[in-house]
Amino acid sequence: MKTSVARSPLLALALCLSLSTAFASRDVEEVGWRRGEAQEEWGKGRSGAGGRPYYFGEESFREWSRTPRSHFKLLERFDDELLRGSVGDYRVAYLEVALRAFLQLQPSHFDADEVLYVKEGEGVLVLLRKGRRESLCVREGDVMVIPAGSILYSANTHRSKWLRVVMLLNYASFEEFFPVGGEGPDSYLSAFSDEVLQAAFNSRWDELERVFERQSKGEIWQASEEQIQELSRSCSRGGGGSGSKEEEIKPTSLPGQKPRYSNNHGRMHVITGDECRHLRDLDLEVGIANITAGSMMAPRYTTRATTIAVVVEGSGYFEMACPLKSDSGRSERREHGKEEEKQREKSRGYKQVTAQIKDGSVIVLPAGYPATFVAGNEGNLAVVCFAVGSGNDEEVFLAGGNSLLEQLDAAAMAIVFGEQGREGADSVIGAQTESVFLRGPQQQSRGGGGVSDM
Repeated sequence: MKTSVARSPLLALALCLSLSTAFASRDVEEVGWRRGEAQEEWGKGRSGAGGRPYYFGEESFREWSRTPRSHFKLLERFDDELLRGSVGDYRVAYLEVALRAFLQLQPSHFDADEVLYVKEGEGVLVLLRKGRRESLCVREGDVMVIPAGSILYSANTHRSKWLRVVMLLNYASFEEFFPVGGEGPDSYLSAFSDEVLQAAFNSRWDELERVFERQSKGEIWQASEEQIQELSRSCSRGGGGSGSKEEEIKPTSLPGQKPRYSNNHGRMHVITGDECRHLRDLDLEVGIANITAGSMMAPRYTTRATTIAVVVEGSGYFEMACPLKSDSGRSERREHGKEEEKQREKSRGYKQVTAQIKDGSVIVLPAGYPATFVAGNEGNLAVVCFAVGSGNDEEVFLAGGNSLLEQLDAAAMAIVFGEQGREGADSVIGAQTESVFLRGPQQQSRGGGGVSDM
């Protein structure tokens, strides 16, 4: 993803006109807790639609599996027509496994590519793929891609922390397949006839049943300390495989990357397809924005990528400008046909979608939609961003030292603001000297200076 700071004056002029119209005819839709009304129930708001389809709270997840020491939950599909074309094939999931859990995931594979972000803890992941076994050590902050069809099993190796993983799944139908089964889950081998299995494995049926159908521990079970140590003994950070370096599966530390942006108000780290070929194959980038308490990210949009943002630490809120024609009147379009569509296309109005967000919130930011995140005063706000369709994408910032609006030339300024207003507009556009991460609204109102380093 590139940052756009020098575009044509015509584009900047169009941006200015769009922004001025947006503020002139803006609707507000607030979801989550209403600001200043702490008693408001999470996920509720002024809109009867609950702020969909851009915001998803805790109630949007469903349990996939749960035990006393493990938890796997899956976000509902991005099924709304506004999102289906860009991120309809993606799901967000959370996996949590208890501290030093002596728990081991049942070997299985998904019909989906998995992009993992290790939110907390450490563990060992074992992949069976391309005729070999790869044992990998993962830790907090790691990003890793698991190709669809790879048989995977894992364990939490930390002595005092749960292993918590955020997953983005690029799926066909999203099904999990277990080769070994019994009392939940079943083995997929049970779907084959006895004759086929006996011939395929060159074994008697009673032997096959004993191996594949009599496991009674479930998907996740307790392993001994010795077994955990044995799994950990052979794991590495990658780099020792016999395959080509490009095809190698290995974890990459997201906070270990050189910051793309950094100042006292926040920093952002990004892993692109240049650093990870498997992300490039999926046309994805993964980044994390860590915004200092009370600070904000400058309003920005992406030119091509739709961003699936997952809050992994802290709280705050987001705001996004949405064209009214994007979702208002979808039923009218069906009822009144082309005439209504033409009338709606003339609309220059925008509405503000805003939500209080916290750990676990998911926000979808479509390409071209300006948006911002603001951290609460209680602590930093950390947001993991999966940029879907990141090839040839650019970030366009609308305020700050790298604002695209600063590229407006004198003639364009005179046209947009008039000769008398040009000087004032130039002063406003150039007043913010910080870039990307800025003092937040409350810091501005207090007239405070910078904030401490994170």
